[in-house]
Amino acid sequence: MGAWSRLASLFRNLRHRTAVEDDLDCELRVYLDQVTDSHVRAGMSPAEARRAAQIELGGLEQVKEEVRQTRTGHMLEEILQDLRYGLRALGRNPAFTAATVLVLALGIGANTAMFSVVYGVLLRPLPYPEAERLAVVCMRFYPRDFEFGTLSLRDFQTWREGNHAFEEPSVFSGTRLDIGGREGAPEQVRGALVTSGFFPALRLPPLIGRVFAPGEDQPSAPSLMMIGESLWRRRFAADPKVIGESVLVGGAPYTVIGVAPRTVGFPSSQTEAWINLKLVPPTRYGPWFYRGIARLKPGVTMAQAQAETNVIGQRIMRLNPNYKRLTLPLLGVRDWIIGDPRVRKALLLLIGAVGLVLLIAVVNVTNLVLARASVREREMALRLSLGASRGRLVRQLLVESLLLAVAGGVAGMAVAYAVTGLVRAWNPGDLSLMESVRPDARAFLFMLAVSALTAVLFGLFPAWHSSRADLNATLKEGGRSGTAGHARQRTRAVLVTAEIALSLMLLVGAGLLMRSLARLERMGGGFEAPPEQLLSMVISPGDRKFQDPKIGVAFYREVLRRARQAPGVMAAALSDALPPDRQGDADTFVLEGQAFEPGKLNPIVSAVTCSPGYFEGLRIPLLRGRYFTEHDTAESVPVAIISETMAQRFFPGRDPIGQRIMASGPYPGNPWREIVGLVRDVKYLGRREKQDSDAAYYVPLVADSQSYATRMYLVVRTTADAASVTAALRREIQSANPMATVAQVGTMEQAMALDVAEPRLDTALLGFFAGIALLLAAVGIYGLIAYSVAQRTQEIGIRMTLGARPGDVLRLVGRQGAGLALAGIGLGMAGALALTRLLNALLFGVSATDIDTFLLAALGLLAVVALATAIPARRAARISPMAALRYE
Repeated sequence: MGAWSRLASLFRNLRHRTAVEDDLDCELRVYLDQVTDSHVRAGMSPAEARRAAQIELGGLEQVKEEVRQTRTGHMLEEILQDLRYGLRALGRNPAFTAATVLVLALGIGANTAMFSVVYGVLLRPLPYPEAERLAVVCMRFYPRDFEFGTLSLRDFQTWREGNHAFEEPSVFSGTRLDIGGREGAPEQVRGALVTSGFFPALRLPPLIGRVFAPGEDQPSAPSLMMIGESLWRRRFAADPKVIGESVLVGGAPYTVIGVAPRTVGFPSSQTEAWINLKLVPPTRYGPWFYRGIARLKPGVTMAQAQAETNVIGQRIMRLNPNYKRLTLPLLGVRDWIIGDPRVRKALLLLIGAVGLVLLIAVVNVTNLVLARASVREREMALRLSLGASRGRLVRQLLVESLLLAVAGGVAGMAVAYAVTGLVRAWNPGDLSLMESVRPDARAFLFMLAVSALTAVLFGLFPAWHSSRADLNATLKEGGRSGTAGHARQRTRAVLVTAEIALSLMLLVGAGLLMRSLARLERMGGGFEAPPEQLLSMVISPGDRKFQDPKIGVAFYREVLRRARQAPGVMAAALSDALPPDRQGDADTFVLEGQAFEPGKLNPIVSAVTCSPGYFEGLRIPLLRGRYFTEHDTAESVPVAIISETMAQRFFPGRDPIGQRIMASGPYPGNPWREIVGLVRDVKYLGRREKQDSDAAYYVPLVADSQSYATRMYLVVRTTADAASVTAALRREIQSANPMATVAQVGTMEQAMALDVAEPRLDTALLGFFAGIALLLAAVGIYGLIAYSVAQRTQEIGIRMTLGARPGDVLRLVGRQGAGLALAGIGLGMAGALALTRLLNALLFGVSATDIDTFLLAALGLLAVVALATAIPARRAARISPMAALRYE
């Protein structure tokens, strides 16, 4: 039979079943009549002939069934029958169906949501063609011991000259740009300095205009810029005539040559403008502001490129003996965009956690299905006795499981949409790539795959168990086989024990993250002023003339004068860095009388420039000496203040006051500074960093090139509403300089919250999953104990008739729950000890084997188990002996 004939036959058999059955019945009856007639002609009586024909045919219904078995589409027809029967069976027990779908929706929905997050951040293809060939070149060396640190332009040129593995080698540096021009006040945007190979390396064409051409990064090139689509639409109303227009960037004119699409998102997803970096031939090593980006040549692997880059790193060390332990690590572009390696670890941890939630949900549903199977024992036995095969019964029960799983999966998609929407809206710390996190077709396919897997996991064992029912025992005892019941009871007990163990593992993990988060939040930024009273903003003068320290310092002094007079302001100060995680500058230093071996330097520490009143405004405690005053000027003796950790590390056992320090080493115009004060440590690198990273030295903001920073934070301590103070400060700053930009406005309370937003999200998600697991475990143990009480009703009645008191019954049932809880907690403790070590990188101030957390999680789980056991135990204690004896 050809394919079209089979398809036509399948359609007729399924679409016109009644007609097909009528045809089959007619054919068999005609055949029966023909055989009867032949026997009559052979001399039999009509009755004998009819009987002989029926014997020869073998039974009308049996023949019909044999014909149906060979009919095209018979298997599909049986599956459709199973689906219809399964829907009717589930509809007859709405409570069971609703409970099962709810449990599966939580498990499948949580997994689908986390799949969407992990796929969007770690797996979704990036918008750059052949993104796997893009690499970012970093540099790590002593004393700038940052794992993925920066290069100087001289290092970049050495790498580019020795490079054979990459094409389009370029360099970039993220920065903030003050954009003026057209209507509206100047604004500050996230930008980048890039060389001409930057956009060709990304291979993303502009929306309009062009990208930087070769040679437009040379010293003689004009000042050019590309703007991002978001900036183009927001500030320039998506006007295509912006191409060729002159726009002020930091007070200097730049010509717009193109508009980059939103998909560029590099070097950060918030980057909105790129200006051409002019490669003036460097005369020395430093400053270290840059990283390289390039595309692997065809056929070159990342490992081969890293090997070549390592050789170039050795050459750079030979050229500059001051570099020690130098490496040039390469990062894939996705790893660069994600940034903090802890993000990847946290996502993988959370996907493992939701996997445990799904496993707990499967165990819970398996228990529900086993309980329902005990009710359907008589039904299964009757179907077997009437001729149904065991395979057909298993298939029928698996189809019912699949219906439940698909319903749970569809409901789970709603859960996934809700969870991913919340995560995307929260997006702690502007986590990169979160804008692409949403359930899509892949998430739907993942949901279907997980649904099918769960259907097999929770449906196969109960289906196999039901198909092996003892027909005689089941039919005789009305569906209650003692041996089978005890076996099923033991199975359910093992499953509940597994639920408790898995729940404890999640509870311990969530507890560790909660304790870690609590310690982070209790740790201050090093200041004692109330965070809600501190308001900060970034000020940039917006004109090139302010690069002159004398003009710039005069402007900032005027800003301070006006800010201190603004209504609601108690104190005001300026700084190029702010806690809890806004480091302005970092550099090495030299101590007077300190001798180094060739090429050796002190490590990099935070170097903070601040105005008088900074320490008093933030209430940073003074431990020794004095603060900066208005008398610390460019004409007075250069001074410095150091942090407590810096004093402990570099002045052990001696008083640092009166000692002298030189910032950045012995460069021309860099003075020795007398240490006049010692202050409490301040967190400029974030509260998650180790204490030894708190070393810092401070210099006063004065009119010299070594102490002046063009862009500064203004921080004020307020007594009024932050919003009203912000408006007043904006007006005062614009009055002092209409070209100035004000950005990153917020309270210190917001900054402190943002500093721990990512660990808070990790904790919230893991806590949410642990809560689901705990709820499912409670439901599981409640169902098991309630079912056990129902099965032992007659036994309990006999015990009470023989003199047992309600308290004895309570203890009897309680011992069963306690035994399950202790077994589950024992297994869970062992599992938690093995798995919580994966949390080490995400914990702060808490050990992965913290005994208090383990004990609290175990006690909390015991309390939940006790509550889940108490309800059926009380019900058992109230059983009437006479009613119990009539139960069977």
